[in-house]
Amino acid sequence: MTDSDRAASVEALRAELTAAGASGDIASVAATARALLRADSSIRQASFVRKAAEAFPPGVGTPFRVALLSSFSIEFLRDPLAAHALTEGLRLETYVAGFNQFRQEILAPDSGLHRFRPDVVILAVEGEALAPALYDGFPLEEGDRGAEIVAAAAGEVRSLLEAFRAASAAPLLLHDVAPPRWRALGILDGREGPGQGALVAALNAQLREEARRVPGVHVVDYAGLVAEAGAAAWHDERMALYARAPIAQAMLGRLAREHLKYLRALAGRTRKCLVLDLDNTLWGGVLGEDGPEGIRYGATYPGSAFRRFQQAVRTLHRRGVLLAVASKNNLADVEALFAARGDFVLTRGHFAAVEAHWEPKEASLRRIAAGLNIGLGHLVFADDNPAECARVRAALPAVTVIQLPPRPEDYVAALLEDGFFDGLAMSDEDRRRGALYAQRDQAETLRRELASVEDYYRQLAMTVEIASVDAASLARAAQLTQKTNQFNATTVRAGEAEIAARAADPAWEVATVRVTDRFGDNGIVGLVMARADGDALAIETFLLSCRVIGRTVETVMLAHQAGRARARGLARLRGRIVPTAKNEPVRDLYARHGFRERPAEGEEGTGWELELATATLEDPSWLTVVRRD
Repeated sequence: MTDSDRAASVEALRAELTAAGASGDIASVAATARALLRADSSIRQASFVRKAAEAFPPGVGTPFRVALLSSFSIEFLRDPLAAHALTEGLRLETYVAGFNQFRQEILAPDSGLHRFRPDVVILAVEGEALAPALYDGFPLEEGDRGAEIVAAAAGEVRSLLEAFRAASAAPLLLHDVAPPRWRALGILDGREGPGQGALVAALNAQLREEARRVPGVHVVDYAGLVAEAGAAAWHDERMALYARAPIAQAMLGRLAREHLKYLRALAGRTRKCLVLDLDNTLWGGVLGEDGPEGIRYGATYPGSAFRRFQQAVRTLHRRGVLLAVASKNNLADVEALFAARGDFVLTRGHFAAVEAHWEPKEASLRRIAAGLNIGLGHLVFADDNPAECARVRAALPAVTVIQLPPRPEDYVAALLEDGFFDGLAMSDEDRRRGALYAQRDQAETLRRELASVEDYYRQLAMTVEIASVDAASLARAAQLTQKTNQFNATTVRAGEAEIAARAADPAWEVATVRVTDRFGDNGIVGLVMARADGDALAIETFLLSCRVIGRTVETVMLAHQAGRARARGLARLRGRIVPTAKNEPVRDLYARHGFRERPAEGEEGTGWELELATATLEDPSWLTVVRRD
């Protein structure tokens, strides 16, 4: 592509972004913003995307408030962060604290930070500001004081995190620190005791330990980013001295994309399913032409590159990512190949769905999403064919498309660099996701075999366990708010710190729901959070995983809340439904359980209320219910 062609493509994408925003098509906005930033990742382009988003009509995109605290001039990150956030449909509002004012902002209860009420805070402190003796003060003049300096710096961070958490429940992203580009002792660093590199590594280990102590604090691997890019490329020495802006402009987009991994997870945008092409994707060559023995896969290049790619995909599967296939191939040939190739890293059993035929791939993607009961926005489609990728982008803008690069050795980086599947925690349910979907398929087969729904419920032999949130279930509870979209009454996202605070507050009822059936343990699949409000118990969060929708588990949850309200001496149970593009299955929750509609009293959505004196909410007879309050 010539420079003029590239410039014309960028201008066309700009016009497309503006038009998509004006029309309110947020899926097209996100997809176009992603394509535009891939075509041109410059600060100039990021500024255009941010300003374009500011001109969109109200309601286009999800508002998200980010506070930036740092020891250096971080305001230059605002445009890249806002631009990349738009690729996930987020309309960013940012608060940038004054230069090196992070301590005052955290500690002062009436600071601009706390008045801003952020959805997330980014705390980016350079090592030179946190532990100057390890940088400009090295080598240490008073003997081996390295451990003391590391402990003192970690202690200050501990105090700041505790003070922040006492004032705010917002998630906080804490940067670790990069080592100095040039070691003070050169090649002698570490020869006569702990050197700069080892002490900075020790400090980073301590920072991670402090983060683990405080709910809702996550460590950004800033040192890793610098190492990946190279310190010479990452740093701008002139701007560091001139404006205390040490990060090169070309690296700001890379840092914004790293932050976006966390924002994506907090906003419930983490992808759930990777859909793969086969020919020249999982193996080299074309199965229908080269045959099972002619495809390229194995110990020598290029087959070794495809093996490495399969290994990366299997690692995602172990993290709980669902795998599926959308390939233009004969299904019998594909099944025979998987059966014959015992050397493949990926087996047929790794895939929750296989669409192998000659229909358009957008049709395959629709069927995969429907079969797995997830939205199109949770799919990532990876293919080596530019034409197929372009067609899917045009037909299904909600699907994230990864066009694999020309060389197979670059596939792993293309798959992982944006972190579409990254979450803030890994639960038992994540590790067992493939088995859980197999259990769901067994249950669906049983449903089809039985004549009545009640027979199906009784044959499932379900046990529903409702338990108060504790330290063991806290991360999973937060994950559910961030990932559940379909059966989610209000779609309110919550971090670990906020849920922990509510669980400790006597005014709140916070409980998880676990479901087991004849096919196995489905894990923690539900969460309800409700608050005593006058003479009513008001349900703020009510959600269930899509794996157990349609099994009357929601009736048990409502009956439990009614019981908790009566135990408190309250007269009513209240709830709200806030409609979204994805939560159609939950819209009739309260209506079909006897609630009457009521004004929402200034809150978003539709209000519902149940008079407990006359209510008849009971646990269904086909369920065994265990309550662990």
